[in-house]
Amino acid sequence: MLLIAVITTSLFGSGCIDNKNAGQVVKLQIAGSTTVLPIAEECARVFMEEHPGSQIYVSGGGSSHGIRSVADGTVDIGDASRDLKDSEREKYPDLVTHAIAKDGVAVVVHPENEISDLTLEELQGIYTGEITNWKDLGGEDSEIMVVSREEGSGTRDCFEQAVLNPIKKEVTDRAIIQDSNGKMRTTVAGNKKAIGFLSLGYVNSNVKAVRLDDIEPTIENVRNGRYPITRTLLMITKGEPDEIEQAFLDFVLSEDGQKIVGAVHFIPVSE
Repeated sequence: MLLIAVITTSLFGSGCIDNKNAGQVVKLQIAGSTTVLPIAEECARVFMEEHPGSQIYVSGGGSSHGIRSVADGTVDIGDASRDLKDSEREKYPDLVTHAIAKDGVAVVVHPENEISDLTLEELQGIYTGEITNWKDLGGEDSEIMVVSREEGSGTRDCFEQAVLNPIKKEVTDRAIIQDSNGKMRTTVAGNKKAIGFLSLGYVNSNVKAVRLDDIEPTIENVRNGRYPITRTLLMITKGEPDEIEQAFLDFVLSEDGQKIVGAVHFIPVSE
């Protein structure tokens, strides 16, 4: 678990925050979704610069880990890149979700892969194992290396809801499983045959995001509703937030907090 130091340089300089909790000392532990992690880390850095003496510990572990951890009291705030499942709502009835940002899930391939556009049907075929060679999609004659996320991943849940649930099928058992957005990106970037999916906020020049049914996975297309694989990012408390938790949530949802959301390549929840 990482303690973000107060002196760390942030995206926004000291003195830019004007909120009702200025001067309040906060001690919090936050864990969960690796998608939400960049938002939580940068918000924690900026918040602590403005609240000397505050300590905010931030770690990943995945959405399910964040939900379980806040439910059992291991952390104060759980991060999730998916909504609570019905089974979780039943098991943890006291959990309260707080929407903090919007995101899209991009389908990515190696930059040298000549495939730049897939249909939803083709993507379904790849992830169910029915399409196994890039030549069947107009690419080179090579086996497709399917990369997916671990069970409990909010990014995987979002992908499956949009891509596989409509045809009532599951990811092929030949898929390679990675347990974070970062590892997914590294795997796809390192293999010309690979295909994967990750948060739009993690897309960089090391991978190529493909169009889905001719729609590019961009912030604008997530914002306007054209891109089909989208989700709301959450911070979760056990019951209504206490004064300390509320102070941090107020900052995340403030104008300055939402600027951070945009700066780390996500979409402010107000848009």
